[in-house]
Amino acid sequence: MADDQVTDYWVFGYGSLCWNPGFEFKDSMIGYVQGFSRKFWQGNIAHRGTKQKPGRVATLVENPEGFVWGKAFHLPDQNAFQYLEMREVYLGGYEVHKVDVRSEDGSRVVNATVYVATADNSQWLGEAPVDELAAQVATCSGPAGHNAEYVILLARWERQNAPDDRLDSELAELETLVICRLTAAGIDPDKVLTTNKRVSFSSMVPEKKLRCLNI
Repeated sequence: MADDQVTDYWVFGYGSLCWNPGFEFKDSMIGYVQGFSRKFWQGNIAHRGTKQKPGRVATLVENPEGFVWGKAFHLPDQNAFQYLEMREVYLGGYEVHKVDVRSEDGSRVVNATVYVATADNSQWLGEAPVDELAAQVATCSGPAGHNAEYVILLARWERQNAPDDRLDSELAELETLVICRLTAAGIDPDKVLTTNKRVSFSSMVPEKKLRCLNI
């Protein structure tokens, strides 16, 4: 007898998928996964960097007390997964895992595919102090745009969508240092925002976060 079961294709984005999915979807849900932290330990040579100068992008690292906010997408069919396989696995060096994504109030839970980079892939760069991460992000770019755009738009997305008391403090610190380094180098941070409509940083980042120290 033929299998009439309809497969639900959900994917959880915690990086650029949040603000630039690049595919059609039937539904979406802002939510979080538990047991992980977001870290900028994965290199990127296909989108936000080059082989000579790889950029830094996010991955998930297991942390029993951690949680990561992002966006789950309900895909219309398997075709969108083929796009993501190319974007995340073949070009990005990520592996496929499954996670439960919970809405803010806990009333909704979806089981979703998530792409996670680990230390055994060829683009892995590993842990580094946040000021070193910022220096790398502020000076790298690739075919998809400036590495700083990746960090800035992700931090902006989280501030707009996640609860104020559960924001990623490491992401916020990295964003601040990246903006400071761009400014110190004479680069208008607005100029690196090519994917989305450019916005004023005076309205995007709290004033206290624009104070640049020791960079």
